[in-house]
Amino acid sequence: MKKIILYSIVSVFALASCQKNMTNLNIDTKHPSTAPSYALFSNAQKNLVDYITTPNVNSNIFTLIAQYWTEATYTDESNYNLGNRNIPQNFWNNLYVGALNNFQQAKLLIPNDVTDPAVVKNELEMTDIMEVYTYYYLVNTFGNIPYSQANNINKYPFPAYDDAKTVYYDMLNRLDTCINGLNPSAGSFGSADLLYGGNVNSWIKFANSLKLKMAMLIADSDPTTAQKKVNEAINGGVFQSNADNAVFKYTGITPNANPVWVNLVQSNRKDYVVTKTLLNPMVALNDPRRSAYYTNQYSGGDIGGTVGVTNTWNNYSNPYFSPITGTIIDPAAPSILLDYAEVSFLQAEAVERNFIAGNAETFYNNGVTASIEEWGGSATDAATYLAQPAVAYTTAPAGLGAGAIGSTGTSTTTTHWKQAIGLQQYIAYYMRGFDAWTSIRRLYYPAMAVPGSPKSPFPWRYTYPANEATANGPSYQAAKTAMGGDAVTIKLWWMQ
Repeated sequence: MKKIILYSIVSVFALASCQKNMTNLNIDTKHPSTAPSYALFSNAQKNLVDYITTPNVNSNIFTLIAQYWTEATYTDESNYNLGNRNIPQNFWNNLYVGALNNFQQAKLLIPNDVTDPAVVKNELEMTDIMEVYTYYYLVNTFGNIPYSQANNINKYPFPAYDDAKTVYYDMLNRLDTCINGLNPSAGSFGSADLLYGGNVNSWIKFANSLKLKMAMLIADSDPTTAQKKVNEAINGGVFQSNADNAVFKYTGITPNANPVWVNLVQSNRKDYVVTKTLLNPMVALNDPRRSAYYTNQYSGGDIGGTVGVTNTWNNYSNPYFSPITGTIIDPAAPSILLDYAEVSFLQAEAVERNFIAGNAETFYNNGVTASIEEWGGSATDAATYLAQPAVAYTTAPAGLGAGAIGSTGTSTTTTHWKQAIGLQQYIAYYMRGFDAWTSIRRLYYPAMAVPGSPKSPFPWRYTYPANEATANGPSYQAAKTAMGGDAVTIKLWWMQ
């Protein structure tokens, strides 16, 4: 009887052991089903920066729309062709899936991964700030978007589109909550935070600077709210120098190399040329950033490409073009999310709008100087540049870069400060095509050249992804109706 019991016990343990081992065999150790929250946060940060930095024509053509570059061979995107490669779909998917979904999953896991409630709070607030930053791109690219029901496929398989203005004001409220919730006395992500290394004070400055940027976007459509939020942001503490900049530092080693290098050098692509839209004003103003922005290979002078045209000057077989410089295509080149130069220009504008007290010229000079130093120049270079009557704030002439904005007609902007700030902000935004595009849509300056063979008028927004009409039909149709259509010519709610 004892032998029977002993055999039974051994059998049970053997069976349990066998079952345990069988379970282990079903685990894919190379593709874990869960991940630590900090890893998801880091991954989402990198994905987001990659998406907004890459010049890949399948997903991000803002550098072409803002006319910093033009294509030398295949000019569809330089001519505003969004549909040929389904660019809206790729940009939409990248931000919703690669960035927002990872941020959202990180937020779900943080309370389980971290024991200190104060650290949990900081990490949740930082993640929420990154979500707001990501949605800023989506809502100002498309207009009405899935927001309250986004990335919750189990509950909302066909997410509704929220009104863009409602989304925007909710984002501003979320930023307020995040700023008030951050605790500099507690820790956070540490090195897993690829922007600030977990420095909570830096995140407070970043959030306030983002709030300033978002507030100024609505300066024309809602000046009362804009002024209130601008003052709150400045009083809360915005960037004070380039040391505060939100910078993503690439290592230069694949897969952590700058996407510009990946797309231009690693892919051996040689068909981008700096445009006349950017180059001509820089040459006229003897801008010290020229050597950092592009390479001059023609002894007769710098030559910019004609937007959307394949001709002698744009052709890479010709030695007279001004191609992208080595500074830009360095695999370790950093990517800027938000910087002190931008914050300074926004404050100069806020003074001109009587939102804040101060001297617009001082803020303007700070912005120009910060940009020049950020691109490798010196304070002396900046002072020399600003001393020119054509650059100095009070005497900078109107008209540099003037022309038609696509095929929508000429710019009606006559306000001196919009032209002075608009041009210098445009030059400073180089390699940040989305921000330049948004500034152009907001200040109407500098005006864009009409491409050689435009496939559409100047795009004030992206059309919705093609598969939204089929995969999320009712919601898409409702959004289309609410927007007044789904065309690139439809202006977003904050545009005047």
